[in-house]
Amino acid sequence: MSRKDNITLLHTHIAPNAAYLLSRGILSTCKLSVENGEYFKERALEGKNMIFCSWHSRLVVLPYYYYNLYKFTNLTMMVSQSKDGEIMKRILNKYNIETIRGSTTRGGMSAVKTMIRIARSGRDTAISLDGSKGPCYQVQPGALLLAQITGLPLIPLTFDTTKKKVLNTWDKMIIPLPFGHIHAKFADPIFIPRDTKDLAPYQLQLQETMDKICADVTGLV
Repeated sequence: MSRKDNITLLHTHIAPNAAYLLSRGILSTCKLSVENGEYFKERALEGKNMIFCSWHSRLVVLPYYYYNLYKFTNLTMMVSQSKDGEIMKRILNKYNIETIRGSTTRGGMSAVKTMIRIARSGRDTAISLDGSKGPCYQVQPGALLLAQITGLPLIPLTFDTTKKKVLNTWDKMIIPLPFGHIHAKFADPIFIPRDTKDLAPYQLQLQETMDKICADVTGLV
């Protein structure tokens, strides 16, 4: 087997399988507390879809809890077109979560258009607010456009945990460690009128909302 074949095997099978098993094993040992999750659960049980949104570093636990804890199987997430994105795609597929490849720099508008079509079909969607390359913790317009065009609510969420590794990456990715206490928090839904001509006030509202709920959960750990 050539070096190229070995690298392909690593990205398509070994790394995704290992990461999936590791993440599932770690999160199964963690205690979870959820604040303000009633609206999300009620809407899901009524069969009404929504748009989950968080920072790039704070979406990592959503697939596990969406699939394993709540037993939902109606989610499509946007992931980047990088090699790391390919690994993430294969991990998410193991959680029965579909993916769309795109980012703020590569395939962005095409991916947003695809997410609009998927959201209109009745599926939940999830998107990182600060894109695939940042700036970190700064709201980009993709989620706002998705909510405006579809009329669906944005559901801001975040988490922090008592035991974690913060990676030295652009997004300060939080990796939960075993036997931690994960504190997750949902904000109230944000609806964006279809006829609005200025998204700036909603962008500011979403930024302030994320800043607040992130500070709230960090204060608990």
